[in-house]
Amino acid sequence: MPRVLACSPLFLLLTVACGELEEPTPTAGGDDTSTGADGTDSIGTTGPTGAGPTGDPPGPSTSSPDPVTTGAPVTSEPDPATTTTTTDGTTTTTTDGTTTDGISTTDTSTTDTTGVDPVAPELPVPTADCPDIVDGDVNFHPAGLDSPRDVRIWVDLDAAEQADGPVVFYWHGTGGSPQEALTGIGDLGIQEILDLGGIVIAPTHDPMAGIFPWWLVLSDTDDDLLLADEVLACAREQIGVDASRIYTLGFSAGGLHTAQMSIRRSSYIAAAAPYSGGLIFGAMPPFQNPDNKFAAMIFHGGPGDVVVVGFEQASKDYAAYLDDNDEFNFLCNHGGGHSIPDAQDSVMQFFFDHPYGVGASPYARSLPGDFPAYCAL
Repeated sequence: MPRVLACSPLFLLLTVACGELEEPTPTAGGDDTSTGADGTDSIGTTGPTGAGPTGDPPGPSTSSPDPVTTGAPVTSEPDPATTTTTTDGTTTTTTDGTTTDGISTTDTSTTDTTGVDPVAPELPVPTADCPDIVDGDVNFHPAGLDSPRDVRIWVDLDAAEQADGPVVFYWHGTGGSPQEALTGIGDLGIQEILDLGGIVIAPTHDPMAGIFPWWLVLSDTDDDLLLADEVLACAREQIGVDASRIYTLGFSAGGLHTAQMSIRRSSYIAAAAPYSGGLIFGAMPPFQNPDNKFAAMIFHGGPGDVVVVGFEQASKDYAAYLDDNDEFNFLCNHGGGHSIPDAQDSVMQFFFDHPYGVGASPYARSLPGDFPAYCAL
């Protein structure tokens, strides 16, 4: 599909619909707004955190992120040696070639609970000279893109020097900016990621993408994913990353892109959390690695979550598509219409509890008790 969307009945319908939307409410946190350049709104309207155009706002989550995970991560470069586990007290071969006599041992880093062999994340490599990774706006120009792109990065270089931490991608809604991550992840969530030596990556959209900020909302152009690959590759090269803890989330059009990224980059995504996102118009994106059973925590605001797109149905369609590939997922209907719910703590805990290659989700039987009551398996 050409980079500039061709005229079509669908495009004209969306253009007309977006031009008739009511004035948005500014997003709390940062300098982001959900108003387009012409003063109109499309996919990307955010109300005050936890409140939407319809229904009562949900109560704040009482959960707190816990960096201690219930699943064992799989590294991106596993040792080729295999682990043989015995149950009779005989010698056990470990991944470093040593032996252990007596007590039975198991290397949990290669143990999977689903009955299939675990998979390791496949990380991209840089395609161009990497800029310096710093806290702030950084310019990237990977191979395959016509022009460079700005990316807002949050990172504590001192902490990153001490540990390879998690990576979280954030994709803003239409009319928004990377600063929306301050609401979508939250100040405390971002700080926790940084304290662990991690990095938050929030790209600026390509104006050529068309009516929506991200190419994959209405096309198969993968420029935004090429950009994500490049930032991840450069971060891995310069500061190091925890390859088993790479996550994606976003709101509205960014939530639609989050769903696409989780599937099209399933070679390294461990978990996803779209706010008012999902799959639209019967989209069936290809799984980059169908053997990686990533997890998804899928938010929508109920029947009132409609801005051009019906996000309740889009969220259900995403869940059904993941079900078909045996990906663990659950829906969270916060009932607040088209808004980012007050559930950032739960999202962070969900991420930390689902590293890459975890196998069966620790939530398979029940959700944590401090998760929002509107989330259900």
